[in-house]
Amino acid sequence: MSWEVMQTKTGPCACGAGTETYVLEMDDWNRTRSATQIHCPGCRKKREQELAADQRREDRRDELLRRAQELAMERYSVQWLSLFAGMTKKAAWQRYTDGVGHPALGTFYQHIKHAGGLSKHLEWCLTSDLERCLRVLEINDAEIAELLKERAQLWKPTSGSM
Repeated sequence: MSWEVMQTKTGPCACGAGTETYVLEMDDWNRTRSATQIHCPGCRKKREQELAADQRREDRRDELLRRAQELAMERYSVQWLSLFAGMTKKAAWQRYTDGVGHPALGTFYQHIKHAGGLSKHLEWCLTSDLERCLRVLEINDAEIAELLKERAQLWKPTSGSM
């Protein structure tokens, strides 16, 4: 399978001192990818700085989420697992999802199977679906909420150019 160039456009860069080339490619399965090549040293340096800042921001977001997950596990894992103790898988799904939304019951069963059991899957849920789990537990933890709030404030959509 190969990628074929479908479109190439060259125009002035942001500062006007050089050029940028946009390239759109498509493969045999109609998947596309695109890239922008910056031929201006000043604009290229600026883009590299923007990418580095984006990476630092994402690293900080990951750090905040990890800390919130650690706090949740330390403080609420016993309470979380005891909430589902002795329940059937269907009853646990009902309590976890309120009977609606994601995951569907069949998907929930598959997750349990692949996790190695209901409690292992629920442990995973506590960290991967933290906000929902805290709502299910009816817990308002100010420290975790602040970490998640700061994380949300750092979110920024990424640009499509490379």
